[in-house]
Amino acid sequence: MTDQNASSDRRQLLKALGTLSVASMAGCISQSGSDGDGSGESGDGSTGSSGDGSTEEGGEATPVPMADSFSFWELSKTWGPHIERYESETDATVEHTNMGPDELLDNLQTRLLSGTGAPDAAMVEYTSLKQVAKTGGLRDVSDWIDEADIRDDFTSGIWEVVSDGDAVYEVPYDIGPATLFYRKDIWDEHGLSDDIETYDEFIEEGKKLPDDVSLLSLPGSGLSVFWRMMYRQLGGVEFDEEGRLAFDNDKAVQAMAQLQELADAGITDDTASWSQQWFAGFNEGTVTAYLSGAWFSGTLMSSMDEAAGDWRGMKIPALESGGTRASNIGGSGVCFPDQNDEATARRAFDFVVNTTTNVEEMANLFAEEGNISAYMPAWDDEAFENPREFFGGQALGTLWTDIADDIPPYRYTLDSPKIMNLLNPLLQDVVYGDLDPESALEEWVTQSANETGREVA
Repeated sequence: MTDQNASSDRRQLLKALGTLSVASMAGCISQSGSDGDGSGESGDGSTGSSGDGSTEEGGEATPVPMADSFSFWELSKTWGPHIERYESETDATVEHTNMGPDELLDNLQTRLLSGTGAPDAAMVEYTSLKQVAKTGGLRDVSDWIDEADIRDDFTSGIWEVVSDGDAVYEVPYDIGPATLFYRKDIWDEHGLSDDIETYDEFIEEGKKLPDDVSLLSLPGSGLSVFWRMMYRQLGGVEFDEEGRLAFDNDKAVQAMAQLQELADAGITDDTASWSQQWFAGFNEGTVTAYLSGAWFSGTLMSSMDEAAGDWRGMKIPALESGGTRASNIGGSGVCFPDQNDEATARRAFDFVVNTTTNVEEMANLFAEEGNISAYMPAWDDEAFENPREFFGGQALGTLWTDIADDIPPYRYTLDSPKIMNLLNPLLQDVVYGDLDPESALEEWVTQSANETGREVA
């Protein structure tokens, strides 16, 4: 899933177009799966896990008593087939509800605070998890994850994202390797090379375009997302291990300055993201590129069929020669409220583990939706090597798994959404106004310290 600002705008677009699925949005949603043979001691749905209690790759769901049913809230509209599979293999019943990210977040926090009515499992975007966890009422599943022996099979930095100290509050689901999506046909027409390494080279190529064609979409509402992508790319974190504000540094200024340079070069378009006009620009070729997570490929395929075969993806440019070209935008996992009994929670956990650690199901997730599982063994499936017709036969899966190996770790807290909301207006003044990055950072640090009560590292 993507960031929450984009999620809200996206849902408005979905209503208008009636064509995009919520699964195509902010990189972080997915499909589910299981170990497959359904032969375990689970015929009545009351004990055991799906199948023999383990996944094909060794994810072990503890064989303890489990309830016959559980409730699950999701935000992707893609879990239905996988729920059907799990129900058929275990005779368990899943009470399934789909809703948008903001709606789910609001309802979940309300139920957690009231101590009643929360689902047994719920999808939550990584950027919002700490905010939900600090509400209270989420189950620490660290011991269950250790029993399942799945930690080493997920991307290296993901456990920091879903943990608070030693407590683990989510089973990771998908990630969003940051990608520069671009219209190769338009680039070829005007002599732009895609053999670039840095943003400086990217900008120079963009100057070859005519005045009525923009190189890059850079909407004002999403500037904090682009900043976070670049800052993480540079190895920065928003909070240190003590929870202090950790962005009062040169890396933060560098990311701001890079966004400013893109806009000052006269090669960007600031049309509001997820609007009809925004999609029209991509379809008509008057805007040729966009920075987003891997999940955005699903959006392209479902809404821009007029340009099928013309799109490509590449690693995001480095901010300096030899610099890292890997970062992340979006992603979500599944958490478990603790107001429900353990047998029900165990059933929900079994479902999620047997979904997220199943190679076939995670490969299908990629093949059907373009989402990249956080479960690394799935990356060896041939689905990730298959060419994609919409992208001119490019095997995007190999690009994304290569990026995923190098994504720097990151640390969110309950105040992550708050400080991003403080940052975006300042970035708008930097990118589209006359505020310099150093002054913007100083103001952001001051506002963030005042609003959160946190110390500055």
